[in-house]
Amino acid sequence: MKKLAFLFTALMLLASCSKGYKVTVTFPDESTNGETAFLTNYDTGDTIATATVENNVCTFEGNNDKGFFARLYAGGNPYGFIVEPGEVFLNIAEGNATSPLNDKMAAWSKEMNEIADDTTITEAEGEARYADALKKLYEENKDNAIGPWAFCNYLMYKDFSEKDIDDLLKDAPEGYALLKRVEKAKNAARQLTVTAEGQKFTDFEVIAEDGSKQKLSDHVGKGKVTLVDFWASWCPPCRAEIPKLQALKAKYGDKFDVLGVAVWDNPDDTRKAIEELKITWPVIVGTNKLTEPTDLYGIKGTPHIIIFAPDGTIYSRGLTGDDLANKLAEALK
Repeated sequence: MKKLAFLFTALMLLASCSKGYKVTVTFPDESTNGETAFLTNYDTGDTIATATVENNVCTFEGNNDKGFFARLYAGGNPYGFIVEPGEVFLNIAEGNATSPLNDKMAAWSKEMNEIADDTTITEAEGEARYADALKKLYEENKDNAIGPWAFCNYLMYKDFSEKDIDDLLKDAPEGYALLKRVEKAKNAARQLTVTAEGQKFTDFEVIAEDGSKQKLSDHVGKGKVTLVDFWASWCPPCRAEIPKLQALKAKYGDKFDVLGVAVWDNPDDTRKAIEELKITWPVIVGTNKLTEPTDLYGIKGTPHIIIFAPDGTIYSRGLTGDDLANKLAEALK
């Protein structure tokens, strides 16, 4: 009897420790009916589960004690939200997810939008507030699914050294060091050191649609100041920066060259944007979404613009707008 009682107690404890979740996804119309929806892990990109959309709805069920930040891929689009124990409702039409942690994220996002819309502060002040808010969000949610997301985004938002990241990990839960996005942040930190101002350019090669090879060295280190714009067609700040680059080209003419490098983008979308934005300088476009150029230069966001000196030395990087214009003028003296 004692043995049976022990087994019964153990099974009850096991059942109480298993925290299930149910995600119900609602789509706005019938266009996705019959398609497969993929529930993936935000950090690893691994597919957790699949479901068929029927009557504008699909559901996912599973077990996870702490929950995780997820991405749902359906209808060709990704949707980010948190999967946590209990019920989670994701409404694609409204673009929101409902559950305790998702509600908390929604409130935080609203605060961030207010900072972004605040015209009384400078762009630098807004970025500093956002970074501080990410850090605070992580510190307040270390032990739930929000924490790893906030921590990784904090690492990617600021230019930390590898030592800085290791120091931050000392106060983080043990599992954080195993996150793939933490390792990605460390790699970016290493590459930022290799490609810092004053360093020679790091070359890369991209195969074009026609099979020809496109190299950075075809344009940089050729005896002229060269401005290289890493951008994507879907990125509003990237598109907003193009007219400013065109104005600089009109002002200085042949005194410097411009090269675009399309990254993280569908090649067809890139070519469409080149026509829409009337880009006249050469743009390196691959046969798929390019990631190698940004990996090599430790680039974590676009647009990212690097000014190379005539000999290929990195003169400046990461500037836009007036700051970029002033630095270019300095480089051309």
